[in-house]
Amino acid sequence: LLGMIPSWSWAGPELPPIIITEIVHTDVGTTQAGRVFLLNNGSTTYENDCLRAVFYLDGVRFCTIPTLNGHLFISSHHNKAQHLKGAGCRTPYWNPGEELEINLSNNILFPGAMVTVEIVNRVTGQVISKHTVQA
Repeated sequence: LLGMIPSWSWAGPELPPIIITEIVHTDVGTTQAGRVFLLNNGSTTYENDCLRAVFYLDGVRFCTIPTLNGHLFISSHHNKAQHLKGAGCRTPYWNPGEELEINLSNNILFPGAMVTVEIVNRVTGQVISKHTVQA
């Protein structure tokens, strides 16, 4: 009887270690905000200052955030990010299960766009996570 059970699984592909959980388009005073919520979905604790986030909109790179440490991050119109918030950026470490909010400049992300984030180890240059969702 066990020979009749297929060897494949209904489970989808495994999610990367850092995922986009939500993109919010509204904020106080605007309807074109771009707040992106990331979750450390894996089992690794990261030094957040050793990480950078590279964002793509419909496949085109539009934003690089040089550090994911909230105390070292400097808001700039040049990198199109206003601020970082959440447990994942408050201390030097981003622990499993912690979320990090990146508030991008207004009028960049729009509903229906494909948003990709690459999380890159700044020391090695290795992409440790890549995730794409529809905004």
